[in-house]
Amino acid sequence: MKTGLAAVMIAFFSSAALADEAPSPRVKTAAFLEAVATKAEACEALRPWQSAALRALNLTDMERFSAEEREAVIAETNTRLAGMTCRDEAMTVWVEGARDGFDREMLPPYLIAYLTFVGYEDPPHVFTATTTRLRYGPAVEAIREKLAALEAVGVVPEGGRPWPEYIELTQSRVREFVAVMSDDETTPEEFNEAAGWMGQTAHIVELWLADQGV
Repeated sequence: MKTGLAAVMIAFFSSAALADEAPSPRVKTAAFLEAVATKAEACEALRPWQSAALRALNLTDMERFSAEEREAVIAETNTRLAGMTCRDEAMTVWVEGARDGFDREMLPPYLIAYLTFVGYEDPPHVFTATTTRLRYGPAVEAIREKLAALEAVGVVPEGGRPWPEYIELTQSRVREFVAVMSDDETTPEEFNEAAGWMGQTAHIVELWLADQGV
């Protein structure tokens, strides 16, 4: 899902991050992405859903960070934002390099997961509580149209599979994740992770749907 975006990150930081050992390269990378997510949205260089998706990706990458590293990310982010303008070269170069990846790589799994949740006779509560929709028909139609459009212009899903196979496989994985929440052997940590991901997915797709006027 993030191969293209990851390549942009690696290329951007391969030399600059190594020039300064404090903070560490991965702290600098996480802080830069958080600053981009914040400033680029404020400057309308990223849409709200793109900013939210970037934050979600960044937080996933930070899951193994120590408490000290997380504090360092916050401090470094504040430092970056203090001197960042809408014409910031590093930000604009990164956004332009990553722009196609948002639609082609990051968005499809979220859209498919949303469709999967809607397909349940009784969708997970955290999903319905986040979407707050009475009718999902227009949302489903918009999502199916977007996935069809991506296929029509030749976008190849992650793993190189045909779109029907990719959608089926992704939905199967989503259902396995949903099942975790009703498993008696699920730990509180696993339950919270599943619930958090569902809420995150619903939030990002609802921001995207708002952009579509749905």
